[in-house]
Amino acid sequence: MSPQGTIPKVAPPAPKSKTNKGAANVSSLKLSTRTRQQPVPKIVINAVEGWGKTSTVAHAPGTAILQARDETGYETLQDAGRVPDIPVARVESWLELIGFLRQQVTVEPDYKILALDAMDGFERLCHEHVCNRDFNGEWGEKGFASYQKGYDRAVTDWLQMLQALDALQDKGVVIVLLGHVQIRPFKSPDTEDYDRYTTSVHHKTWAVTHKWADAVLFGKFRTIIDDKGNRAKAIGGKERVLYTEHRDAWDAKNRLGMPEQIDVPDDPAKVWETITSYIGG
Repeated sequence: MSPQGTIPKVAPPAPKSKTNKGAANVSSLKLSTRTRQQPVPKIVINAVEGWGKTSTVAHAPGTAILQARDETGYETLQDAGRVPDIPVARVESWLELIGFLRQQVTVEPDYKILALDAMDGFERLCHEHVCNRDFNGEWGEKGFASYQKGYDRAVTDWLQMLQALDALQDKGVVIVLLGHVQIRPFKSPDTEDYDRYTTSVHHKTWAVTHKWADAVLFGKFRTIIDDKGNRAKAIGGKERVLYTEHRDAWDAKNRLGMPEQIDVPDDPAKVWETITSYIGG
Protein backbone atom coordinates (compact mmCIF):
# COMPACT_ATOMS: atom_id res chain seq x y z
CA MET A 1 0.00 0.00 0.00
CA SER A 2 1.40 3.43 -0.99
CA PRO A 3 2.19 5.97 1.72
CA GLN A 4 -0.48 8.63 2.19
CA GLY A 5 -0.07 11.55 -0.20
CA THR A 6 1.92 9.70 -2.81
CA ILE A 7 0.75 8.58 -6.27
CA PRO A 8 1.27 4.92 -7.05
CA LYS A 9 3.33 4.07 -10.07
CA VAL A 10 1.39 2.71 -13.04
CA ALA A 11 3.03 0.31 -15.43
CA PRO A 12 3.35 1.70 -19.00
CA PRO A 13 0.92 0.21 -21.54
CA ALA A 14 2.12 -2.78 -23.47
CA PRO A 15 3.25 -1.93 -27.03
CA LYS A 16 0.59 -2.53 -29.68
CA SER A 17 1.01 -5.61 -31.77
CA LYS A 18 2.26 -4.92 -35.27
CA THR A 19 -0.21 -7.45 -36.65
CA ASN A 20 -3.94 -7.01 -36.97
CA LYS A 21 -6.84 -8.68 -38.68
CA GLY A 22 -6.39 -6.61 -41.82
CA ALA A 23 -2.73 -7.53 -42.09
CA ALA A 24 -3.57 -11.19 -41.58
CA ASN A 25 -6.06 -11.07 -44.43
CA VAL A 26 -3.61 -9.32 -46.74
CA SER A 27 -0.83 -11.79 -45.94
CA SER A 28 -3.04 -14.67 -47.08
CA LEU A 29 -3.26 -13.34 -50.64
CA LYS A 30 -1.12 -15.04 -53.23
CA LEU A 31 -0.41 -13.96 -56.79
CA SER A 32 -0.54 -16.54 -59.56
CA THR A 33 -0.37 -16.56 -63.32
CA ARG A 34 -3.72 -17.30 -64.93
CA THR A 35 -3.92 -19.67 -67.89
CA ARG A 36 -5.56 -18.17 -70.96
CA GLN A 37 -8.95 -19.71 -71.77
CA GLN A 38 -11.26 -19.67 -74.77
CA PRO A 39 -13.66 -16.75 -74.24
CA VAL A 40 -17.33 -17.43 -73.47
CA PRO A 41 -18.50 -13.95 -74.40
CA LYS A 42 -21.48 -11.75 -73.60
CA ILE A 43 -22.30 -9.92 -76.82
CA VAL A 44 -24.78 -7.21 -77.73
CA ILE A 45 -25.66 -6.86 -81.41
CA ASN A 46 -27.41 -3.60 -82.25
CA ALA A 47 -28.32 -3.16 -85.90
CA VAL A 48 -30.55 -1.27 -88.27
CA GLU A 49 -33.86 -2.80 -89.36
CA GLY A 50 -33.49 -5.66 -91.81
CA TRP A 51 -29.79 -6.18 -91.16
CA GLY A 52 -30.25 -9.79 -90.04
CA LYS A 53 -29.81 -9.90 -86.26
CA THR A 54 -32.26 -12.74 -85.67
CA SER A 55 -31.11 -14.81 -88.64
CA THR A 56 -27.51 -14.44 -87.48
CA VAL A 57 -28.13 -16.11 -84.13
CA ALA A 58 -30.70 -18.56 -85.52
CA HIS A 59 -28.05 -20.06 -87.82
CA ALA A 60 -25.44 -20.28 -85.07
CA PRO A 61 -24.99 -23.91 -83.98
CA GLY A 62 -26.52 -24.76 -80.63
CA THR A 63 -28.65 -21.62 -80.28
CA ALA A 64 -31.84 -21.17 -78.29
CA ILE A 65 -33.83 -17.94 -78.52
CA LEU A 66 -35.96 -16.17 -75.92
CA GLN A 67 -38.39 -13.82 -77.62
CA ALA A 68 -39.98 -10.88 -75.86
CA ARG A 69 -43.77 -10.90 -75.86
CA ASP A 70 -44.39 -8.88 -79.03
CA GLU A 71 -41.36 -10.01 -81.02
CA THR A 72 -42.19 -12.11 -84.10
CA GLY A 73 -38.95 -11.97 -86.07
CA TYR A 74 -38.01 -15.63 -85.74
CA GLU A 75 -41.45 -16.97 -86.66
CA THR A 76 -41.56 -14.79 -89.77
CA LEU A 77 -38.17 -16.05 -90.91
CA GLN A 78 -38.98 -19.65 -90.04
CA ASP A 79 -42.29 -19.62 -91.96
CA ALA A 80 -40.41 -18.26 -94.98
CA GLY A 81 -37.88 -21.09 -94.73
CA ARG A 82 -35.02 -18.71 -94.06
CA VAL A 83 -33.85 -20.05 -90.68
CA PRO A 84 -33.52 -23.54 -89.21
CA ASP A 85 -35.87 -24.99 -86.58
CA ILE A 86 -34.35 -24.30 -83.17
CA PRO A 87 -35.60 -24.14 -79.54
CA VAL A 88 -37.60 -20.94 -78.99
CA ALA A 89 -39.71 -19.62 -76.11
CA ARG A 90 -41.92 -16.55 -75.96
CA VAL A 91 -41.63 -14.61 -72.69
CA GLU A 92 -44.88 -12.99 -71.57
CA SER A 93 -43.76 -11.36 -68.30
CA TRP A 94 -40.68 -10.21 -66.45
CA LEU A 95 -41.09 -12.71 -63.61
CA GLU A 96 -41.40 -15.49 -66.17
CA LEU A 97 -38.05 -14.47 -67.66
CA ILE A 98 -36.25 -14.24 -64.31
CA GLY A 99 -37.72 -17.54 -63.16
CA PHE A 100 -36.63 -19.30 -66.36
CA LEU A 101 -33.07 -17.96 -66.20
CA ARG A 102 -32.65 -18.93 -62.54
CA GLN A 103 -34.04 -22.39 -63.22
CA GLN A 104 -31.62 -22.86 -66.12
CA VAL A 105 -28.69 -22.27 -63.80
CA THR A 106 -29.71 -25.33 -61.76
CA VAL A 107 -29.55 -27.72 -64.73
CA GLU A 108 -27.18 -28.45 -67.58
CA PRO A 109 -28.42 -26.34 -70.53
CA ASP A 110 -28.86 -28.24 -73.80
CA TYR A 111 -27.84 -25.19 -75.84
CA LYS A 112 -24.52 -23.41 -76.33
CA ILE A 113 -25.84 -19.93 -77.14
CA LEU A 114 -28.78 -18.12 -75.56
CA ALA A 115 -30.08 -15.13 -77.50
CA LEU A 116 -32.60 -12.59 -76.20
CA ASP A 117 -34.63 -10.97 -78.97
CA ALA A 118 -34.95 -8.06 -78.49
CA MET A 119 -33.72 -5.81 -75.67
CA ASP A 120 -36.41 -3.16 -75.92
CA GLY A 121 -39.13 -5.82 -75.67
CA PHE A 122 -37.61 -7.24 -72.50
CA GLU A 123 -37.12 -3.74 -71.12
CA ARG A 124 -40.84 -3.14 -71.63
CA LEU A 125 -41.62 -6.26 -69.58
CA CYS A 126 -39.26 -5.02 -66.87
CA HIS A 127 -40.88 -1.57 -66.78
CA GLU A 128 -44.36 -3.07 -66.63
CA HIS A 129 -43.33 -5.21 -63.68
CA VAL A 130 -41.82 -2.26 -61.81
CA CYS A 131 -44.79 -0.01 -62.60
CA ASN A 132 -47.28 -2.55 -61.25
CA ARG A 133 -45.17 -3.46 -58.21
CA ASP A 134 -44.01 -0.03 -57.09
CA PHE A 135 -46.48 2.46 -58.62
CA ASN A 136 -49.82 0.61 -58.61
CA GLY A 137 -49.84 0.54 -62.40
CA GLU A 138 -49.61 4.34 -62.73
CA TRP A 139 -47.36 5.34 -65.65
CA GLY A 140 -47.78 9.12 -65.44
CA GLU A 141 -46.17 11.94 -63.48
CA LYS A 142 -47.65 10.59 -60.24
CA GLY A 143 -46.24 7.15 -60.85
CA PHE A 144 -43.51 5.51 -62.94
CA ALA A 145 -42.51 8.75 -64.72
CA SER A 146 -42.29 10.82 -61.53
CA TYR A 147 -38.77 12.33 -61.48
CA GLN A 148 -37.61 9.28 -63.50
CA LYS A 149 -38.12 7.10 -60.41
CA GLY A 150 -39.47 4.20 -62.42
CA TYR A 151 -36.45 4.05 -64.70
CA ASP A 152 -34.11 4.24 -61.71
CA ARG A 153 -35.83 1.37 -59.91
CA ALA A 154 -36.08 -0.71 -63.06
CA VAL A 155 -32.29 -0.68 -63.41
CA THR A 156 -32.03 -2.79 -60.25
CA ASP A 157 -34.37 -5.39 -61.75
CA TRP A 158 -32.51 -5.28 -65.06
CA LEU A 159 -29.27 -5.97 -63.20
CA GLN A 160 -30.86 -9.08 -61.69
CA MET A 161 -31.43 -10.35 -65.21
CA LEU A 162 -27.82 -9.60 -66.18
CA GLN A 163 -26.61 -11.43 -63.07
CA ALA A 164 -28.71 -14.47 -64.01
CA LEU A 165 -27.18 -14.37 -67.49
CA ASP A 166 -23.73 -14.19 -65.88
CA ALA A 167 -24.51 -17.40 -64.02
CA LEU A 168 -25.43 -19.07 -67.32
CA GLN A 169 -22.22 -17.77 -68.88
CA ASP A 170 -20.32 -19.43 -66.02
CA LYS A 171 -21.81 -22.72 -67.23
CA GLY A 172 -20.29 -22.15 -70.67
CA VAL A 173 -23.27 -20.53 -72.44
CA VAL A 174 -22.57 -17.66 -74.82
CA ILE A 175 -25.03 -14.81 -74.20
CA VAL A 176 -26.28 -12.61 -77.06
CA LEU A 177 -28.64 -9.66 -76.64
CA LEU A 178 -30.19 -8.33 -79.85
CA GLY A 179 -31.19 -4.69 -80.07
CA HIS A 180 -32.88 -2.24 -82.38
CA VAL A 181 -31.45 1.20 -83.13
CA GLN A 182 -32.87 4.55 -84.10
CA ILE A 183 -31.40 7.85 -85.19
CA ARG A 184 -31.53 10.56 -82.53
CA PRO A 185 -30.00 14.03 -82.18
CA PHE A 186 -26.94 14.19 -79.95
CA LYS A 187 -25.97 17.31 -78.02
CA SER A 188 -22.21 17.44 -78.23
CA PRO A 189 -20.29 19.28 -75.48
CA ASP A 190 -17.40 20.28 -77.75
CA THR A 191 -18.72 20.33 -81.34
CA GLU A 192 -21.90 21.17 -83.16
CA ASP A 193 -24.81 18.85 -82.41
CA TYR A 194 -25.30 15.92 -84.78
CA ASP A 195 -27.44 12.84 -85.36
CA ARG A 196 -26.25 9.39 -84.33
CA TYR A 197 -27.48 5.82 -84.13
CA THR A 198 -28.59 4.97 -80.59
CA THR A 199 -30.09 1.91 -78.96
CA SER A 200 -33.86 1.94 -78.54
CA VAL A 201 -33.75 1.15 -74.80
CA HIS A 202 -33.69 3.85 -72.11
CA HIS A 203 -30.28 5.38 -71.51
CA LYS A 204 -30.18 4.12 -67.90
CA THR A 205 -30.89 0.57 -69.04
CA TRP A 206 -28.26 0.94 -71.73
CA ALA A 207 -25.60 2.26 -69.37
CA VAL A 208 -25.53 -0.89 -67.22
CA THR A 209 -25.92 -3.19 -70.25
CA HIS A 210 -23.03 -1.56 -72.10
CA LYS A 211 -20.82 -1.93 -69.02
CA TRP A 212 -21.85 -5.59 -68.60
CA ALA A 213 -21.16 -6.72 -72.17
CA ASP A 214 -17.81 -7.96 -73.42
CA ALA A 215 -18.58 -6.63 -76.89
CA VAL A 216 -21.16 -4.27 -78.35
CA LEU A 217 -21.41 -4.67 -82.11
CA PHE A 218 -23.18 -2.24 -84.42
CA GLY A 219 -24.51 -3.49 -87.74
CA LYS A 220 -25.52 -1.42 -90.74
CA PHE A 221 -25.43 -1.47 -94.52
CA ARG A 222 -22.40 0.07 -96.16
CA THR A 223 -23.38 3.45 -97.57
CA ILE A 224 -22.65 4.09 -101.24
CA ILE A 225 -22.27 7.73 -102.23
CA ASP A 226 -23.13 8.98 -105.70
CA ASP A 227 -20.95 12.07 -106.12
CA LYS A 228 -21.99 12.79 -109.68
CA GLY A 229 -23.76 16.05 -110.22
CA ASN A 230 -23.83 19.13 -108.03
CA ARG A 231 -24.69 17.37 -104.80
CA ALA A 232 -23.47 14.05 -103.41
CA LYS A 233 -26.19 11.70 -102.25
CA ALA A 234 -26.41 8.29 -100.65
CA ILE A 235 -27.97 5.69 -102.91
CA GLY A 236 -27.93 2.86 -100.40
CA GLY A 237 -26.06 -0.40 -100.33
CA LYS A 238 -26.63 -4.13 -99.81
CA GLU A 239 -23.31 -4.97 -98.22
CA ARG A 240 -23.61 -5.57 -94.49
CA VAL A 241 -20.90 -4.56 -92.06
CA LEU A 242 -20.31 -4.79 -88.29
CA TYR A 243 -18.43 -2.15 -86.35
CA THR A 244 -16.78 -3.07 -83.05
CA GLU A 245 -15.41 0.27 -81.83
CA HIS A 246 -17.12 3.45 -80.69
CA ARG A 247 -17.50 6.30 -83.16
CA ASP A 248 -19.40 9.59 -83.06
CA ALA A 249 -22.15 8.09 -85.22
CA TRP A 250 -22.71 4.90 -83.17
CA ASP A 251 -21.96 3.11 -79.93
CA ALA A 252 -19.75 0.01 -79.87
CA LYS A 253 -17.29 -1.75 -77.61
CA ASN A 254 -14.63 -4.40 -78.05
CA ARG A 255 -12.90 -6.38 -75.30
CA LEU A 256 -12.45 -9.47 -77.45
CA GLY A 257 -9.59 -8.43 -79.74
CA MET A 258 -11.82 -8.09 -82.79
CA PRO A 259 -10.94 -5.88 -85.75
CA GLU A 260 -12.52 -2.45 -86.01
CA GLN A 261 -14.75 -3.52 -88.89
CA ILE A 262 -16.09 -6.91 -89.99
CA ASP A 263 -17.49 -7.46 -93.47
CA VAL A 264 -20.52 -9.73 -93.19
CA PRO A 265 -21.10 -12.44 -95.83
CA ASP A 266 -24.35 -12.60 -97.78
CA ASP A 267 -25.02 -16.14 -96.59
CA PRO A 268 -26.81 -15.89 -93.19
CA ALA A 269 -25.50 -19.32 -92.23
CA LYS A 270 -21.94 -17.97 -92.28
CA VAL A 271 -22.40 -14.71 -90.36
CA TRP A 272 -21.96 -16.08 -86.83
CA GLU A 273 -18.98 -18.15 -87.91
CA THR A 274 -17.43 -15.01 -89.39
CA ILE A 275 -17.99 -12.99 -86.21
CA THR A 276 -16.61 -15.60 -83.83
CA SER A 277 -13.58 -16.28 -86.02
CA TYR A 278 -12.24 -12.86 -84.96
CA ILE A 279 -12.78 -13.29 -81.22
CA GLY A 280 -9.51 -13.43 -79.36
CA GLY A 281 -7.60 -12.81 -82.54
